[in-house]
Amino acid sequence: MGLFDMLGIGGTPEQRAGRLQKKLLEKFGPPENRQGAIEELGKLRSEAAIDALLLRYTIRVDPGITDDEEKQRVHAILLDSTDLALQPIKKFILTRDEIAWPLKALADLLPEPEVVQFLVELARKVGSEYSRVPEKKVLILHALGEHKSPDIAPAVLPFLEDMDDEVQIATAQVIVRQEGDVGREPLIQHLLKAQESSNARVREALAGLLADSTWDVKGYTPKVEAALPDAYKLDSKGHVIRKN
Repeated sequence: MGLFDMLGIGGTPEQRAGRLQKKLLEKFGPPENRQGAIEELGKLRSEAAIDALLLRYTIRVDPGITDDEEKQRVHAILLDSTDLALQPIKKFILTRDEIAWPLKALADLLPEPEVVQFLVELARKVGSEYSRVPEKKVLILHALGEHKSPDIAPAVLPFLEDMDDEVQIATAQVIVRQEGDVGREPLIQHLLKAQESSNARVREALAGLLADSTWDVKGYTPKVEAALPDAYKLDSKGHVIRKN
C-alpha cells in the first residue's frame, strides 16, 4: 500500500469515495470526521461521491442540531453539483426509504414540470406496492400535494387502498388539492368504505376534506349522510359542512 493510500487520499475517485463513505457513516465518531468526509466528497465531483453523500440521509446522529447541519451541508453540495447529482438523487429516491431531503434537492434542482413528471411516475410505480415503510409513500404524497397537474389525481388513486391510515389520508389530501373532479367519487366511496370498516380516523379525515372542497355528494346523499361523523352534516345543496 502506498503512502497516499495509507493517508486515504490515493486510488481512483470511486475508491476514495468508498473510503470517505465509511467515515461519513460513523454515527458515534467525532463529528469532525463526518464533516471532513462531506467536504472531501464534495470536492471529488463524481457520481460515486454523490452516491456516498446521499447515504448521509440514512443515519441520524446526536445532537439533532449537528445532524441537521450536516444534512443541510450535503444538500448544498448536491445543489452545487447540478446535473451530476440528478441521476444519483433519482436512483436514491427510487430505491431507498429516507427520501425527505433527496425530494427537496430534486425540487430545488429541476423545473416544476419535470419534478411533477418524476413524482407522478414514482407514484405509479409504488402506489400498488406493499411497503414495510409507509412513511415513504406519505413523503411522496406530500411532495405531490405541493403541485397541481391533471396527471396527479389518477396517479395517486391506488394509494387509497393502502393498508396504512396515514397513506390513505395523505392521498385524500393530495386529491382534493387538484383541479377538476377526478377524485370526487373515489373520495366519497372511500368515506363509505371507511364507515363499513369502522375506521373512524379515516372517516373523520375524509369528511373534513370533503367539507373543505367544493364538491357535492349528489348521487350518494343518503349513504354519505349516514356515514358522516357527528360533527358534520349535508347542506341543502349536497355539500358536506361542519356543524356549528
